[in-house]
Parts: sequence; C-alpha cells; structure tokens
Amino acid sequence: MIKEVIEPLRAQLERLNQIAFYKQKIENAGIHPSDTKALDDFQNIPFTTTSELMKELRKKPSESSLFSDDVTRINFSPSGHDLYPVYHTHNDLQKMHQVCGRSLEAAGVQKGDICAVTFGYHLFIAGLFYQGQLEYYGAKVIPVGPGESERAVQLINDYQVSVLISNPTFAMKLTQKGIPSVRILFVGGEPFTSVEGYPEKVREAFGREITIIDSYSMALCMPIARSCTHGTGLHVMDDFVYAEVIDPETGNAVPYGEKGELVLTHLHKEAAPLLRYRTGDLTLLEKKRCECGRELTLPKSVFGRTDEMLKIKGVKFWPSQISGILRAFPGLTSRYQVVVRTKGGVDFLRLTVEGDDTSSPGIDELSKRLKQETLLAFNEIRVANKLEEGPAVVDERKGRRF
Repeated sequence: MIKEVIEPLRAQLERLNQIAFYKQKIENAGIHPSDTKALDDFQNIPFTTTSELMKELRKKPSESSLFSDDVTRINFSPSGHDLYPVYHTHNDLQKMHQVCGRSLEAAGVQKGDICAVTFGYHLFIAGLFYQGQLEYYGAKVIPVGPGESERAVQLINDYQVSVLISNPTFAMKLTQKGIPSVRILFVGGEPFTSVEGYPEKVREAFGREITIIDSYSMALCMPIARSCTHGTGLHVMDDFVYAEVIDPETGNAVPYGEKGELVLTHLHKEAAPLLRYRTGDLTLLEKKRCECGRELTLPKSVFGRTDEMLKIKGVKFWPSQISGILRAFPGLTSRYQVVVRTKGGVDFLRLTVEGDDTSSPGIDELSKRLKQETLLAFNEIRVANKLEEGPAVVDERKGRRF
C-alpha cells in the first residue's frame, strides 16, 4: 500500500519541480523529488498555506506559475470580497470525471438514469463538476441550476428524474410538492453527515427510503471524498488526492481516528496543483476497507475549523464544532457565543446559544452531546431568544475575540 502511494507522489513532485511556485519551496527545504522514497521523506516537504497560494493565484495568468498554456477551463471561487481563479487542463477534467465515475457506480447510478443538477453554473465549479462527471459516466443530465423550485419540480416529474443533485435544504423544499421518481440524492454545499439527525430528517421529507450520497470538496480540490451506498462515511478519492491529518500545532501526523487538520496533495493535477495544502478543516481519518472497495474514510466529513483552536482544561477545543452540534436541536439556531475565563485558578467555560428551547431536558441533552463531541464539560449553558451581534468566541484569559 505504501508503494502504491509513494510512487504517484514522487512522480507528482517531479512535475511540481517544474513549476516555479513549488520549485522554490522544494529547493528551500533542501529536498530533491527523486529522494522521496518513503512517506517520512514526503512529510519533510513544507506545507502550502492559503495565503501564499492565493497570492500566486491572484496574479495575472501571464505572471502566475500555476497557470499554463494548456489550461482549458477557468472557474472562480469567492474569498472574502474577491474571486480567485481555479484552473483546469483537459487532462485535469478527464481525470476528475474518471475518478468520480467510480464513485457514481458505488452510489448506484445507472447509465440510463436522468439526473437533475441544481447547483450553480455561472463562474463557480459545482454545477459543471457534476455535469461533466455524469456525462462522462454515460448518464443523462438536465442542468436545472439553482432556485426556481416550481420549474425544478415540473422538470423532475415530467422527465422522471431518478438522480437529484442538490443541497439538502433545497431538496427538502422540492419534496413538499412531490418528486416521487427520485431514488438517489447527491447532497453538498452545507454540513450534512457531520450534523446528527440531518440525514434522517431529509429521508423523512422524502417519505420513503432513498439513497443519499454526501460529498466533501473545495474549489481548489474537486473531488476529495464521497460516501457510497454502504453508509460507512465519506471515502477519500485516494486515486486523485493524498490526504493527511496533522496536529495543527506541531504539524506532525496524527494516528487514524484522531482529530486534526486535513492536508491535501494532488496526485495528478496539472494546473494549480496542491502540495501539502493546509485546508484548515477539522476532521478525522479512518482506515477500514468498505465493501465498495475504498479504504480511507472521513466518517464525520468535516466538522470545524482548526485555525481557532483553544486549549481549555488541558483539552484541545475547536469552537466551530458547536455550530454542527446545534443543528441537531430544532429549538436552537446555530448561533452561539463561547466565553472562556479563569475562575479560582481553573478554566471556566460558558456557552450562550440562540433559540427558544429553554427546557432542562433540552439543555441537559445539549450538554451531553457537547461533552461527547468536544470532550469538555461546559460549566454553564444559557439559551437566549436573541443573541446580540458580536464575536462567537471570547477568551478572556488571553484577550482573544473572534
């Protein structure tokens, strides 16, 4: 298995060594691609950060080493108030479709299926991403696009659409008017697997048993992971991307099953490839063979951000986990504020959430879930009808607010 991973990694390093942006990074680390004979060698390569990657991507194409003459598509993705380009060559697109084809088969998609894609097609990548892989696979596709639920329902019913690609919220809206022909739902665009009870809620909206496939991708790396019909989690597409999980403080790899920051490296990408890219996403990676043939899995997808980590009572705590936990409680919104202070020489943790469920059983259940997911016992939990605007996290110990 190690050999199967290291050979494509070394080949990709040879290609990246021809790109000025990465060549300088590799040379500064005193590494030569041919010397990479084991994963320990690869882990000596410096990480790529979002800030340095954005700086290179935002250059004019003629000045950016991540752009090349064989680029055939330029998508865009938002970052703050600006857009940054996402480059693809013809080979990049073909490889992406090929890898996704394997996951479509694992999801039960058939070549006779008529599929409706409700993600956006203008500038951004999601709509064309699904369109391309489904066409490559041999299925039939209706590019519905976002919004216009009335028209979407009519098209789905008139053409007996059997595969729907949508965010979960929009899919549930469509079910209110009846879409009985849909048997497979691909979801994305919002947290799903990481929110306890959400998959069951969507199935309940359909009123029947359907296959729901969750995915995790980002504009810079499409695809990354996708679930299958066996429901064992989101399988890393390890024939397209090499995934590591590291301790965000030390940068060292963590064992399977331990939380940490996801780091990604493209195995074949030609335009704007990623090399040990720190995503900032909090996840955990498991290694367990699934009946579909995949082995590496993100069992809970992504459930927080690592760039806001706090250490409380000796435990690493990522506040953004709270938002996903709150989504499982109908009487609460996902808005919250965490305050950390020292009381009697001991860390004191208070959580205020917005909502109308002030019942003791509701708060007790939330407290239980928080301890289960974060390994921390919150000293105080409050529910407010309206949470004032302000920072979500206040660490009075260090004067941090974010």
